[in-house]
Amino acid sequence: MHGQLRYQMRYQMRYHWPHGMLDLKAKLALAGLVTEDDIRRVEESKRSKGKGGKNKRRGKGSGGGGAKAAHKLDVARLKTLARGEAYAAVRRWIERVRLDVPGKPPSEEAKSFHFPTAKGSIGRIVVEPDAHGWLGEGTAGVVAYMSNHGLAHAVVPADAARTLVEVFPLWLRALVGEPRAGQIEEPPPVVESGE
Repeated sequence: MHGQLRYQMRYQMRYHWPHGMLDLKAKLALAGLVTEDDIRRVEESKRSKGKGGKNKRRGKGSGGGGAKAAHKLDVARLKTLARGEAYAAVRRWIERVRLDVPGKPPSEEAKSFHFPTAKGSIGRIVVEPDAHGWLGEGTAGVVAYMSNHGLAHAVVPADAARTLVEVFPLWLRALVGEPRAGQIEEPPPVVESGE
């Protein structure tokens, strides 16, 4: 059976356009590193995983609420972690509870939402109309967090935003009715040189 697969791969390389273009499975089989049974087993496992797959964005379209368990953030544990570990834990948590979809281009109906940054300037996040409504009602808030690429902002449910402010007070950027939202960093003390 392996010889037949090798013959088919060579035929494909020789007579089909573009010449020499094979997928990784075919290249590995041609080199003798995998068998046809290995390829069939992997393809079957992929098909079985594809059926009945879970929806990763569950609970996102229901007026600002996902599952209540997803909003739990272990504040006591986060306070004991090193800064990098705490950033990573918060980043994973925000990716689970956020109400906006990162990386998706905004629709024509999307609106800008403005908020104060920790440096005292005005920040902007472009959100869909439903998220903009949640922000205006106070059922959702804008939080800052440390993404893999630096400081980023996300729209999260109000209770999630209130939980995050307990660990990082400056990261709650906008939440209607919350006095801790929009805090500004204190400028560093001015050190005068003594001459």
